[in-house]
Order: sequence, then structure tokens, then C-alpha cells
Amino acid sequence: MKDLYLLGARRIGIFSLSPIGCVPLQRTIKGGLSRECVDILNEGALIFNSKLSSSIIDLARKLPDSRLVYLENFSQLHDIIINHNEYGKYLKFILFRFSHHS
Repeated sequence: MKDLYLLGARRIGIFSLSPIGCVPLQRTIKGGLSRECVDILNEGALIFNSKLSSSIIDLARKLPDSRLVYLENFSQLHDIIINHNEYGKYLKFILFRFSHHS
């Protein structure tokens, strides 16, 4: 981020880690027969995200005229992965409504 700042960037968005314990490779290797998300990896991602967020706040104070924004996406992605059936129902409803209005 400092390098970007030195190159002239003043508005920088930084995404959190995603639920890395839910990526297909980890679910296949460590998720058991039911290919569940690997909780310990997701817990590690949450710890990293917490430290990243506070580091961004500290760095923003040191870079004049900068706007560093922490963009948290872990929670939303994790919810979609865990509750995929609910999101599927919502999507089916939307597609059904659009297909009948044509």
C-alpha cells in the first residue's frame, strides 16, 4: 500500500481474506467425506482479517490525504457458501418472475 501511495494513489480499497477453508481444494483434502468447510482455516482467515483491519487504520493515519478502506467480504461469502440452498431459492424466484413477465 505504501508503494501505491508513493506512486500517487490516495484512495485504496483492501479486501479481506475470503473463507479459505471453504474453497473446493480444502474441502476435498480436509473436509472429510461430506466435504465440509475447514473451520480452523476459516478461523485463521478471521484472525488475519482482524489484524489487517487494524493495520489499515494505523497506516491510514501515517499517510497524509490517503483514504484506505477495508472491504470485508468474509461474512457474506461464508453465508452464501453455508446457506447456498436459501440463495438458490431466491435466485429461482427472481428468474421465475422475470421469465413470466417477458
